[in-house]
Amino acid sequence: MGGNIIALFAKAPIPGQVKTRLCPPLSFSEAASLYQAMLTDILEQHAACSGADRVLWYTPATAAGWFQHAARVGYELCAQQGADLGARMSHVFRVHAAQGYERIVLRGTDSPTLPLVRIASAFEALERVELVLCPDRDGGYNLIGLREPCDALFEMELSTETVLERTLACARERGLGVEILPPHYDVDTAADLATLQKELSEDFTPHTMQWFHGTKVRLGP
Repeated sequence: MGGNIIALFAKAPIPGQVKTRLCPPLSFSEAASLYQAMLTDILEQHAACSGADRVLWYTPATAAGWFQHAARVGYELCAQQGADLGARMSHVFRVHAAQGYERIVLRGTDSPTLPLVRIASAFEALERVELVLCPDRDGGYNLIGLREPCDALFEMELSTETVLERTLACARERGLGVEILPPHYDVDTAADLATLQKELSEDFTPHTMQWFHGTKVRLGP
């Protein structure tokens, strides 16, 4: 098959199961509706792009019907598989490599203002190196690209402030060439909400902007 594939990792927007670090100031219901708006923006952003096949890896498996409606056309839908986050991410790269893809980029759906140029830059970097990462300011990363599977990169706890550091150390131990993209951020805290609100635009993040216009939550002084 060859070529590029962009894989999106998503959860169903179920109150109490997504964006819980935003509660407070948000309620579980508000956090879930915000995540749904961000996810919808990200799906539309990539649906409008060419140059890579698209697949949406979702959880839980029982939410297949919801995601079929949310993704509509242009996405292959796959249920995430694995006992933990690392196993699920590793599985994505094994599956797409087995399908014959030469450049595989996986991103989360917690950063709706991540510039699409980061995706293009990731695919370009994979022409030169084996691994590309977009750091998150909390010490992790919000995008990872590989030319081939490397399970060792995911055999660690992935929700800590040292994830990026340990991932780079693991890559060095295995002789992988690495390229680091300009950092961005996931929306995880009240401070992130304030930053996000300043970056929204009607053409790139219309659903997230509409959520902010409709919320009555006080997000700042």
